[in-house]
Amino acid sequence: MARLINYLILVALSLAMISATVAEITAPEKEESVAECAQRVGSHCEPKVLKSLAIDKNITVSKSCCYKIIQAGYSCYTKLTLDALQNNKNFKDANVTEVVQKSDEIFEKCDNATEPANELYLAKCVAEIGTKCGAEVFNKLIHNNNTVSECCCGKLVDMGLHCHINMAKALILTPALRDVDAVAFLKKSKKLFHQCHHHHE
Repeated sequence: MARLINYLILVALSLAMISATVAEITAPEKEESVAECAQRVGSHCEPKVLKSLAIDKNITVSKSCCYKIIQAGYSCYTKLTLDALQNNKNFKDANVTEVVQKSDEIFEKCDNATEPANELYLAKCVAEIGTKCGAEVFNKLIHNNNTVSECCCGKLVDMGLHCHINMAKALILTPALRDVDAVAFLKKSKKLFHQCHHHHE
């Protein structure tokens, strides 16, 4: 995750995509309660993660739940694991070390599954779309309050879908988008790209 910080600063400075300061974008996670952490992971995902830790070793965490875990952050996710070890009857006879180790393995797998391309590739994407068009695309995706101009649609298409999706993946990991539905955001990003592509055929 640390390797994304340079890119997040680059996004903040180069594209002005997010109406927040660099300090806000790169700020450390604030201390949250177990209840707040559970809410971030979600009522759909939390039971599946706990089940994978306690009962069924073959359960895999879906990509949508992986995004929830990563967006919640390691501190929150670990807090849920430790709370389950203390208060969940399914963990009554569990080996604490093994559960914590498996919890870390799940987080690492989710981190790898949701990780965007490296910062050098992303910097190239940022340079290709430019400040004005990057802001137009971002505002369309987040606020839905503008139409992407024909010129910027062209730049988006020229930049390519792979660049566009990886930039979206990186933005999902910023605190500013912590509560966004990651899978829906990626689908919306892809839909916007295809709309622009259709107009430029």
